[in-house]
Amino acid sequence: MNDWAKVLQHTKRRVNPHNFATWFRPTRLKGTDNRRLLIRVPTALYKKKLTETYGELLQAVLQEVGLSGTQLEFLCSEPEFPAPPPILDLTNVRNGFKNFIQRQNKQVTIEMIQKRVGWYFGVFPPDLKLRGGSKAIVLPRQVAMYLVKQLTSASLPKIGREFGGKHHTTVLSAIKKIEARRRTDIDLDRTIVKLADSLT
Repeated sequence: MNDWAKVLQHTKRRVNPHNFATWFRPTRLKGTDNRRLLIRVPTALYKKKLTETYGELLQAVLQEVGLSGTQLEFLCSEPEFPAPPPILDLTNVRNGFKNFIQRQNKQVTIEMIQKRVGWYFGVFPPDLKLRGGSKAIVLPRQVAMYLVKQLTSASLPKIGREFGGKHHTTVLSAIKKIEARRRTDIDLDRTIVKLADSLT
């Protein structure tokens, strides 16, 4: 077991399963360099989250596993995102997205959204079409369905077909869950804004 695997093993006991699956499971040890662990992460958002939100926790875990004094360096190939513009009125998000698309005169497709969301969350786009799936897949799939509804004219049955034959009620449930979470989860709200901006 490598040093990062030990850190993950102890971290898993300290965070809830959803957060662990979302933020820690996609990471990989790239190498070591002079008391540094070089950790590969999928996107700049992971780097920010692991550094700012979980930084103190990870330092405590490093001491716990006998790596006191070791530094963590998170690496990703994605450039840092600029600060996203705030969304002030979430009740008008749908119209705002669609109007923005029209102004840009750019056709956003379901496939584009699946690829972008998959890349952002560090999952393969085909995984978004699987039935069931791990918790690490569920959130990206719900976000992708939500963005498809906001950024395209696809119907609920059409969205369901493009995500592995999901029933339209499953799609509607996913969209409502993301709409509700955006009102309380600032990180998720910013993530969706970034994804929408990158697609448009």
